[in-house]
This record gives sequence, structure tokens and C-alpha cells, in this order.
Amino acid sequence: NSMMRSSISVMLTSQKSILSILSLAKRFKNFRRFLYQYEAETLNGVNGATNLKNGPKVEIDVPQTCSFILRTTECSLSEVVDVDTEGSTVFAPAAGAEAFQAAMAKYVMVEGQTGVKLFPEEDETTTILNIKRGIVSALIVPALEEEKNKDMATLHGVCGTNFAVNSREDIATDVTVTRDLSKCDSFIAQRDHTSPLAIISGMQYPLSKLISSTQTCNYKFDNQKKHMTAGSCTEKHIFLPFSHQTEYGVSTLVKQTLTLLETSKINERVFNHNEANLKGLPMEAAEDKAAVQTADAALATLRELSILSETNQGHQRASIFQKLVSELRGLKGETMSPAVPEMVSVSDALTWQALAQCGTPECSSAMLQHLRTFEPEAMEVDAAVYALGLLPNPSRLLVKDILINIMVQMFIATLLFCVTRLYQTEGKVTPEIAAVSEFLASLLGADCAGEKELTFLTLRIIGNIGEAMEAADATVKTTLLKCMRQPTTTLQVQLAAIQAFRRMSVTDEVRSNLQRVSSYAKGAVQKRLAAYLILMRTPEASDLELVKKILKASMQEQKPDVQEQNAQVKAFVTSHIYNIIHSNDPETIKYILDVLADPTIATTHGDYTTMSRNYKMDAALNNMKTSMQGNMIFDPTSQLPKEIMLETTLKAFGYNMDMWEIGMEGKDFEPTIEALFGKNGFFPDTVSKAMYWAGDKMPDQLNEVLKNFAAPLKNEKTKVITTHLVKKKLAKDLQAQESPEAMAYLRIMGTELGYIKGSELKGILKLGIPAPQGSTQLFRVRYIKNKQNKFSFSIE
Repeated sequence: NSMMRSSISVMLTSQKSILSILSLAKRFKNFRRFLYQYEAETLNGVNGATNLKNGPKVEIDVPQTCSFILRTTECSLSEVVDVDTEGSTVFAPAAGAEAFQAAMAKYVMVEGQTGVKLFPEEDETTTILNIKRGIVSALIVPALEEEKNKDMATLHGVCGTNFAVNSREDIATDVTVTRDLSKCDSFIAQRDHTSPLAIISGMQYPLSKLISSTQTCNYKFDNQKKHMTAGSCTEKHIFLPFSHQTEYGVSTLVKQTLTLLETSKINERVFNHNEANLKGLPMEAAEDKAAVQTADAALATLRELSILSETNQGHQRASIFQKLVSELRGLKGETMSPAVPEMVSVSDALTWQALAQCGTPECSSAMLQHLRTFEPEAMEVDAAVYALGLLPNPSRLLVKDILINIMVQMFIATLLFCVTRLYQTEGKVTPEIAAVSEFLASLLGADCAGEKELTFLTLRIIGNIGEAMEAADATVKTTLLKCMRQPTTTLQVQLAAIQAFRRMSVTDEVRSNLQRVSSYAKGAVQKRLAAYLILMRTPEASDLELVKKILKASMQEQKPDVQEQNAQVKAFVTSHIYNIIHSNDPETIKYILDVLADPTIATTHGDYTTMSRNYKMDAALNNMKTSMQGNMIFDPTSQLPKEIMLETTLKAFGYNMDMWEIGMEGKDFEPTIEALFGKNGFFPDTVSKAMYWAGDKMPDQLNEVLKNFAAPLKNEKTKVITTHLVKKKLAKDLQAQESPEAMAYLRIMGTELGYIKGSELKGILKLGIPAPQGSTQLFRVRYIKNKQNKFSFSIE
């Protein structure tokens, strides 16, 4: 297709822009005004595409060194309305020309050389600001010092630039710069809103690689006064699959031209800018929503879709639903919010489907609005809120809405996922993240002396969003230190406070407190080892000195209970250091050996059933390494492990990634295990009784096997105790014991997906064991003899 050309004329009126760009100081002298004719033009090589042309005048005042005030005058907005008999395009004023002129009249301020900063007015729209960014970008001309032109600020970020001199007198008077825009640091594929439920998503990045984008700029300068007399920049974007020699085919051409009209002196010396309105020079994605909105179209489409089953137009369901989703994506929050109740009254199911497929922050907000009409404990609320937390690109509005609408603990947990991804996307603390930080800090209080379950949940969340929490408020670490020493709370809360440091920097204050906890001889084994593991994530010499003391500690002069606790700590630390020394990480090995001096003090042990231990297994291939390690922590008060953890990490391409981690903690399970499986427990008595009863009714071969299996369980008491008495004894034993507590968690890629606590095992067992009635039998043995004289049996 041949290039089709039409234009829109744009006039920018009384706009002010203040620039502080050091590289331009010698190009534009102080106390001067430069008047340029500016023209921007787009050419599209696709039939039906719109071609645009802008042409205001641009004034540049220089009141101070490296500072500029930019004004644009004679602003108009027109569009193509017809083509005359000669084939020329006919223009007419476009709708909204006056509003556009008023918006362009607002000023924007800029400072910086490669990191250019803009300071627009508070109500500046992104679309208008992007136009002004284009003008500013064209005015950033090469510096006189040619070596400073390797990296230049543009509309697409800081770009590597090839600089060529075409003509030279006393200075270079004609220069050309070329750039590969795909290598600019802010040349990023813009992502439109898509369905969160889409099977294939995130294609904007790979598809953007199918477009070649280059920019060529030519500037001419006055030999004596050094300012720019003319300049032009041409961007070319070519769709490579439909191109020939990467030059011809489907393409878009964007051309900017600046021509000097006159210069004059000025007396202006002062300008001010508002730091609170800081923006960058790179272009931002503009919100595609109409200024004046109504939800009538979306409601009409929803009604049409709801009655479609009553017609013979069922084949149009997909297209009508797509139309509904598109209309919802175009609505602002203040328009959608009052329409949600009416949408639900038309069809609750279709409303949920459309909002879930929509994907905009406003739709997510509408979903939360509808959830407020449910009971807080409803399963639908938990499921929907948890699903919202798993969205790959949570918005600021979603974080704000979840914080406002917190009704149940699931809402608090959802903040974990949203804040983590939002902080990674934004790269800074937003007002929403700061609000979440304040909220979580309020739940902790000054020292975690409040409600234990809520405090535990809050600490688990803080542990997952540690980077964002620390960036928002570093004093949270002081609160965590108080929490881990809080005497009135539970050991679980104290452990959660220590583990919350896993994603935070360990300062000297934090390190010294963790060292004291780890070395306190009378402290709980789990608490001491939790502090030790946090320290060993980034060990320093003082941490390894602590390790040496633990490894060389003598157990002879200690009390028996303290001796047992220290023995567990020493057993774990020795195995952990032993595994590090025998790992495939030479830098860490060398560092630890240099401090320990004597590696023989770190020896592992073979007691796997009663002593705490760290397990580790490494595998390496070329530049990739995978590691699997686990912890099993025992306590002197229990024969069962208090804590079990297994994690896998992958080191590849210079990155360390925590692939997955699963952990379990428990206490007070010994009485329950004893009641179920002990010498006089439920299962030994019941199984032995069943075996005794079945012994005389089975063939000799099978009976011999069963005798060997059940011999330790058989006794005289088994013959007379009925099954319902065993059940009654079990229920009585369990009711007399403390309720066991257990917790299991799962982390994938370093993010905790959730945890489960079970402290009502006694109640579950009571529900699972019916009241005894008569001589109820729990087991029934069935055996069958087949044609080959072989027997099979089952216990029911």
C-alpha cells in the first residue's frame, strides 16, 4: 500500500516548561528567547490509518543557566473531513479543540541531563503531558562536548546514541544522531487490560520484538552563537513479518521538525516548580476512557445477553459478551460503582463473569464492592479475595480497596500478594503501600502484646513483604525485636517475629539482638535456631565467632535441662556448618574456613531420630546449580520433631531463586500419638483383637504371617476388651489431654501462598468416633481363596 497522508494542525497556547538540562547550557544562552516553528507529522503505511500533522510555534526563554521556560502559541486542533476533486484532504476544526487548547495552556517544568524530570500542574492529563514530552524531547540537542553524547535523554528513556558530524567550522554545525529505540531503558511494550483468566497472556513483550524501531535526528547550529537553527527527528517503526529488507512494508513514521524564526533578549530571571508533581520524560500509557461517561450501554448489553437464551440468536453470545467486557473496561470507578447493584439484579452470574474477565482496576473494585453484600465468613468471599490477590499485575486501586474493605483474615492475607507485586512493579513506596505498612504496624502494636492469632498472621505477612515494609517504615524492625522478646505471647509469635527478618536487611542492631537470642543457653531450641538461620543468610565475622562458641561449648558444667537444649542447638549448628563446608559454593566455604580456622570442629552426626540436624544435597551442571536442604529440629521435651522444613533453590544465569519450600511445626502431639498408637492405645488393642479373632478362621499359611505381624500386640487383655470399650477409653484419654497444635506452610518462588493451622484434632476425633452402641465392630476381615489356592484379604 502506498503512503496515505492527511494531517491534524495543533496549536499549543501559553504553555510553560522549565528545563534544567546541563548539556543545553552552552546551546541556549542566558537571558535570551528563542522562537521556533514546531511541526510533528505521522505517516502510516496501512489503508485506513490516520495521519496527523501538528504545527505550533515554540518559545524558549532562558532566565537562568541550565533552566528554560518553554511556551507554545497559536494552538489549533483540526481533522480530515473530506477529500476534494484533486485528491487533497480537507480539514475542519475537530471536536474538543477548545478543551484541548485549554489543556495545552498548562505549563510543565523539567530538570536534569540524562535523568530528565518533569513537574506538570496537578490536574495535567497523561495524554497532554505526553504531547509536551515530545516537544521537550526534540529540544534536547547534542552537547558541544561530543563525548557527552553517547547517552542522551529522549521520550523513550536514556538511549545509546551514535553521533556523526556532517559539517564543521569552529564547531560542528551539522550533526546527525541515530538510535536503536529498542535499546532505550524505557522503551517498554505497553500492556493493555486483558482477562486475568486468559490461558495465554503477557504476549505484549514477545510481540513487541516483531517491530523494528529506529530514530534519526539531524541538527544544524549557528557557528558563532552555537544555538540550534534547525532540527528534525524521524522515528520509523516497521512490522518485521510484513516487511521487505526491514525497510518497506507495514510501518509508521513519526517526524518532528523545529526551525528557528528569531531570537531576542529577555529580563525574566525567576521561575519556580513544584517537587510534589515530579514526572519522568519517558512517555506514559494514557488511560483510554471517555471524559463524560454513562453505564447505560453496558446495562443494555447485559440485558440483551441475559435474555439471549430465549431467542434463536445463541450463536452471538460470545460476541455480545466480548462487547460487554469492552464496555466495562471503558468505565471509570465513579460510573461503574452505582451500576453494580443494577447489574446484579439483571443477572448475578453474568455480572460476576464479566467483572472477572474485565481485568481493569475498576472492575476489581466493583467485585469487592459486591462482596461487601455477603456475610464476612462466606466461602465465596474467601475464594474471590484470594483469587484477586493472585492477579499478576495488581493496581494501586486494588490495594487501596482491599485495605478499606478488610472484613476477614483472608483480606489481610491477600495484601501479601498485592503489595509484593505492586512494590516490584513500581520500584518505590506508593501511598497505598505506605498505608498498608501503617495498618500492619497498628495490628502489631508497640510490642505484639495483643491478640495472639491476629499477631501471628500479621507477622507472617510482614515476613513476606519485608522489602516493602522496610522501605515504607524502617522502624518496623524495632517493633519486631520487641515482639521476639515479648514474654506474654506464645513461642509461635516469637518465632514469626524472628522469621519476619528473612526479607529485610540485617542492621547492626538487629544482628546484635539475634546473636543474643541465638546464644542464650536457656532459650527455646526453635527460637535460638531461627535467629541463627537468619544470621547465616548473610553471615559476618561476628556471627561466625558465635558459631565457634557454640561448637566449642562444653556440656559438662551445665544443668541437665540446659545441657539437653544446648546439645540440640550444637547438633544442628555442626551439621549446618558441615554441609556448608562440603557444598559447591567456594566463596562461602573460603569465608567460613578463614574465620573458623579449624574446620574439624564442625562434624556431623548420625542420630537422625532424636537430634536436630540440617540436611543438604547439591547438584551442579556447567553454570547451573540446584540445592535441596531441609531442617529437622527436636526439643528435649519431646520425642517428636518440633519443626520440619524442606526447600529447593536454583542458581542459574547469575540469579538465586527459591523454587519451593514446605514446612511443618507442631507441639503437644505426644499424648495423642500415645493414645492412638501407644502400648495400650486404640490401634494396637483393636488390631490385635481383630487378628486374634481371625486367627482360627484363616488358612495356615496366612495365619502364620498374621502371627508374626501381630505377635507384639497380642496379650490376654485383648481377648476380653470389647471394641466399644476401647473407643470409650480413647475418647476419655483425648479429652484429658491438651489440644495438639500444628501449622504447615507452602512457599513458591519465595512467596508464602498460605499456611494451615490445626489445633482442634480432639474435636475432629470426637466427631469421627460415634457413641458406642452395643458390641460395635470397627474391623471385619475378609479373605478369598482363588483357583490357584492363593489368598487375598482386606480389613474393613
